Amino acid sequence: MLLPLEGRVAIVTGAGVRVGRAIAEALVDHGAHLVAHYRSSAEGAAQLVRRAAGLGRSALAVQADLTDEKQRARLFAAAETLGGCDLLVNSAAVFERRPLEEIDEAAWTRMLETNLTAPFFCCQAAAESMRRKGGGDIVNIVDVAGGLVAWPGYAHYCSAKAGLAMLTKCLALELAPAIRVNGVAPGPVLLPEGVGEAQTRRALARVPLGRTGSPEDVVRTVLFLLTGSSYLTGQLIAVDGGRSIA
Repeated sequence: MLLPLEGRVAIVTGAGVRVGRAIAEALVDHGAHLVAHYRSSAEGAAQLVRRAAGLGRSALAVQADLTDEKQRARLFAAAETLGGCDLLVNSAAVFERRPLEEIDEAAWTRMLETNLTAPFFCCQAAAESMRRKGGGDIVNIVDVAGGLVAWPGYAHYCSAKAGLAMLTKCLALELAPAIRVNGVAPGPVLLPEGVGEAQTRRALARVPLGRTGSPEDVVRTVLFLLTGSSYLTGQLIAVDGGRSIA
């Protein structure tokens, strides 16, 4: 039976851990060949390569600091060895809480370079490959924070994610009709490491569905954007239990 993503080459950034890894696993399971980007999670990326090989897919793990032009180029060169990029999921990100008065220029620059500048240039490189192949799909993992609502203590993070949300719309216009660009904005799906019970209760108090989500909730939405409808572009889908409307 032909799988929905059979033969397509996917790049997933931040594929070694958390939601990025779950997305990468799902794309492989649905037939895609994979370039699994990681920065420090080498074992997670290696496990993805083994999973893909067990299913008869081609896969490469590529270590890169995506804020570095030459290292980004390695990622897309790897995709070319598999036939060129058909799908790009920008999942790599950094996240931190820092009060306004503690955000110095280095912290601001690091946040925007990782969460906005790097995804932009990844989209640019992917679009070049996709145009040669006649089309493709890009999904940006944004966040409810910044993408849809403001959070105190996260001005630099929210600003970067708000920029990524708008970038998604701008690229959807510029790259249509051959390339579709959409975004997914997770809410409390995987809470940051170290979050205690009291913090979890406070977070869930603003979620109408009253519970955290799971990486699989995000995965199903990404798969819907890639395989469920070809008439969607420039959309940002919140997977947040209603947090963005509360």
